[in-house]
Amino acid sequence: MNDKILKTIDELFTEYQFTIPNYQRSYAWEEAQLELFVEDLRHQLKTQTTDVKKPYFIGTLLLHSKYNQYSYPAVDVVDGQQRLTTTLIFIATALKEYAEIEDADFIKSNYICHPERGQKFKTIEKDRNLFRSTILGIDSVDEVPDSQSSQKLIFARDYFRQHVKLDEWQPMITQLREAQVLAYVIDDLSTATQIFEFQNDRGKKLTNLEAVKSFLMHNVHLNSKSASEEKLDSIHSHFESIFRDIEELSTYPRTPEEDSILSYHCAAFLPWTDNEYLQPKKLIKKQINAIEDKGPEAIISWINSFISNLKKSYKNVLTIYKSMDELTEFTHLVILNRLAPFWPLLIKTYHEDDSNGKLQFKNACLLMEIFSLKAYGLANLRSNAGNSHLLWIAKKFGSSDHNWGYERLFEELSNMSSSWDIPKRMKANIQSPNFYNNSKQSALYILWRYENYLRSGNNNQNQWSKLSWRDIVIPKNNAEKLSLEHIAAQNNELSKHLVSWDVDDEAEFKDIALHRLGNLVLDSISSNSSKKDHAFNKKWQRLSESSTYLSQGELKKFISPETNTWDIAAIKNRQRSLTMFIEEHWG
Repeated sequence: MNDKILKTIDELFTEYQFTIPNYQRSYAWEEAQLELFVEDLRHQLKTQTTDVKKPYFIGTLLLHSKYNQYSYPAVDVVDGQQRLTTTLIFIATALKEYAEIEDADFIKSNYICHPERGQKFKTIEKDRNLFRSTILGIDSVDEVPDSQSSQKLIFARDYFRQHVKLDEWQPMITQLREAQVLAYVIDDLSTATQIFEFQNDRGKKLTNLEAVKSFLMHNVHLNSKSASEEKLDSIHSHFESIFRDIEELSTYPRTPEEDSILSYHCAAFLPWTDNEYLQPKKLIKKQINAIEDKGPEAIISWINSFISNLKKSYKNVLTIYKSMDELTEFTHLVILNRLAPFWPLLIKTYHEDDSNGKLQFKNACLLMEIFSLKAYGLANLRSNAGNSHLLWIAKKFGSSDHNWGYERLFEELSNMSSSWDIPKRMKANIQSPNFYNNSKQSALYILWRYENYLRSGNNNQNQWSKLSWRDIVIPKNNAEKLSLEHIAAQNNELSKHLVSWDVDDEAEFKDIALHRLGNLVLDSISSNSSKKDHAFNKKWQRLSESSTYLSQGELKKFISPETNTWDIAAIKNRQRSLTMFIEEHWG
């Protein structure tokens, strides 16, 4: 370890060449962190007007020395890369924005690009070209951001451009150059791993995944008699894959958080009691302690197996989202937007399914979708209803118990849809005069499915191209987003008419029929807004003759030729039709 660990930023960059290794996270700071970075500099400058000698300490760095590979001091940044990268972005932006920066030539040579050593600071490989050209300005070509992290690098640059005043650049750069850091420069990765685990196990905030990574690497080091560097490099390689998958996953809609996936994996594949899977590091520690008497090799073997399977889970979750157009049954779950209780089972069934086209996984998704719609969407059960049973199924399925194959899995999932009095509660809600308010998301989903049912050529309709899941989840713009339209609107002239749904329940139309399932139809937000609250006769032409939605065009078939208006009888007729559709598809 280097003897002098307290250094100024100037000393650090004069001495070392920096690289963010690929096993680290890519750049992740957002506006909140950038704002704190700038405000911290402003606060320090203000403080030093009254206390000139007060040092500015900005944190701790853990660096892995690469002296053996280069003729000059080169280091990998093991810990502290987010603040260090931000410092470079700030300095590079200052050089571009404010031409009168003092010692500009020194800064360019020691922070940006040295005439002999070349580029002084490199990000992970996938962002390296953009960082070199667009942020540092070494190359004249502007790279197009093709990842979340590269977009965040550019966002940071633009944030500093917009929020740092012209007269602030020089004092802030001077302040940064004189700022102090504790820089631990370690010669071997094993020692670096020990320090990282020691630091971060004592209060430094990490994600659960980062904490588990650190803990497992530390245990590999402790239990390795030889070649621990090679073993740690292998773990780094696995986590490099995990972090890249997490970054790509963030580009898809309605995805689970990285720590949630870790908990779901533990729930699916590790033995647990109570809520142990929610504390992954503690649960993993328990598993390792249980095999301690088997010796170091057994511990290392368990860790390698766990990490390999964990990597596969993150990869599988990403693959599922990348295959949403083919995995229709899963996509239906995404639209319903109640995925959390199903994830351990989704991860487990996808992992276990070796059939062509993932047929077993699709069947499991179908049964989960049925339960989700019926229990949470239509029966309005509380959000945690069935969670414990779903977790129990996930733990049992695929275990050493031969009775727990797909047949038992499907049976359990099917039975869940008949539990908690779901059929009765569901039926009551579908017929409720407050159905719209009770089940908006489910109503939208059902009517989207119904529209696609018609577009498939059912009900003697011509075949049309189906509406995509994207039209609900990620529309091109808000105007094109699918929504619910009241056929007879709240401010419609019918609204205060006294009507009767059953024989003895006469009341105003708005109280007894307005929010019924039969009075709802699929529409886009822009189209819905244009119709406003017109009387039905004015809506009629637009709904039945010029609509792009078949479910609007067929409304006329529910109307009595004698009345030729949208009344209680028409709503009842359509409600019966939609109820039959629900029964046929989710009964």
